[in-house]
Amino acid sequence: MTLLAEVFEAVCDASWRASFLVILFLALRPLLRGRVAARIVFWAWIAVAIRLVIPFSAPTSWSPFPPPRVVFPQTVTANPDGVAAAIANSRPLSGASVGPGVAPPATGAGAATLLPVPFSVSRWLPMIWLAGIIVLAGTRVLAARRFERRLRRTSTRPDPPLNALVGSIRAELSAGDCEVIVTELVASPAVHGLFRPKLLFPPHLAEQLAPQELRLVIAHELGHCRHRDLASQGLIQTARVLHWFNPLVWLAVSAAKHDCEIACDEYVVARLGMADHSVYGTALLSVLGMMRTPERLPSALAIMESKKLMKRRIQMILAYRPTTLARTLVSSAILALVAALSMTRQTSAQESSSPGAARATAGAPKGWWKNGNKPAAYEVGVDRAQARGGLPSAYVKSIEPAIDGFGGMMQMCSADNYRGKRLRFSAWMKTENAKDGGTHLWFRVDGQERGEILQFDNMDNRPVTGTTDWHQYSITLDVPPNAKALAYGFFVSGTGQAWVSNVKIEAVGSDVPTTDMTSDRSRGLPKDPENLSFD
Repeated sequence: MTLLAEVFEAVCDASWRASFLVILFLALRPLLRGRVAARIVFWAWIAVAIRLVIPFSAPTSWSPFPPPRVVFPQTVTANPDGVAAAIANSRPLSGASVGPGVAPPATGAGAATLLPVPFSVSRWLPMIWLAGIIVLAGTRVLAARRFERRLRRTSTRPDPPLNALVGSIRAELSAGDCEVIVTELVASPAVHGLFRPKLLFPPHLAEQLAPQELRLVIAHELGHCRHRDLASQGLIQTARVLHWFNPLVWLAVSAAKHDCEIACDEYVVARLGMADHSVYGTALLSVLGMMRTPERLPSALAIMESKKLMKRRIQMILAYRPTTLARTLVSSAILALVAALSMTRQTSAQESSSPGAARATAGAPKGWWKNGNKPAAYEVGVDRAQARGGLPSAYVKSIEPAIDGFGGMMQMCSADNYRGKRLRFSAWMKTENAKDGGTHLWFRVDGQERGEILQFDNMDNRPVTGTTDWHQYSITLDVPPNAKALAYGFFVSGTGQAWVSNVKIEAVGSDVPTTDMTSDRSRGLPKDPENLSFD
């Protein structure tokens, strides 16, 4: 699996789990308003953004969030009955015993031919995801740079009284340094600039507002500077860029921006200690009346939103009551607990034993068939609980206490589309109590003559034994011009269980060495005769 595919897999997993948080917090918002500080509600969205930006999950014995069950096809099968002759012609090396050390024979009927897939979902989805990130991020960066250029051209210095008023309120709120700029690019006050904040003012706004209204509007924007809301919004916007494919993330970004404004409203009302909250509501209505349309400013936070959302803010301002310390602590603890649980991931043991796990044990999936010299001693099927990267796994499991033989699953296809190429057959595999001969992948290239084997490897010199977690294994073989068919699969020799997922057959370059076992018929033999005198 490529690095891009692994990153995309982690992002999808984080997006899946964070979706539960988004739904939960959207449901809790109406219950928390008026009972919990608005700033804490906004912190919940920051926790969601962190979960989305840092796709890390701690393995635990229990997690409230189920693993993803989305399955993307990797191959297309066709002609289910058209290769019976190829199956009949497939047999192990002449004179060799049928066992794990040679190619497992093809048994059964109803084989499927593996067709080359011109558009593989599992291959192209990571690339489409990356392209979406580039487009969305590039659009935002270009818009921000264009806004900066226009701002430099249209900005003017504020009048001394306005500059002095901003300075006094900034000192009162401990908001830090913030440059004041007057520009016609904004219709309402806004704060802009992540590293060097700027307070943007529309021309003539100071003359159109009453002194107390102007003071409250300035306090609101400086409240954003005081709480580093631009950095928080930058984190949230980064989460949207990474998870642009998830509509719930877009909904969360919109809700987070609204809750950020409400938190600033609450901060202004509580900090300035107004007895009559209607004064602040009147100030917002005055600014709203000067606007033509809702502002869309890149990398900036403006005091104004749509009229519908402004109505909700004013209603909350009028109904504001200070929250008690006990309610704040309890609600904060609940939100922190939910955020922490979102960082958990079910371990494999839990996934395999969960009541909802759907394990298909009826037989091999479409396109595959059971094979081996002791097939009745093994159970095969698809295990959706043991998924890797959202893809289910196929499994082979011994069902007898002792087995002198092997069993597994295999597939065959024509070599027509692969002649002259070097192919790598790879898969992710995990094992449990694999004893005796262990578990193996195998890959074989058959020639035109009956029983002719051109290339072959079954990991006989590197079996996987014991209990192991997911690891990727591969076999690389050349497909000569006279090749007729490809055969491949996996098997368990003796007792144990193996899961296989993310199976791929792909062309590789000549720099990738082959693992062909037939190129050295004396594999594993000494170079010279030994102890001919029986000493």
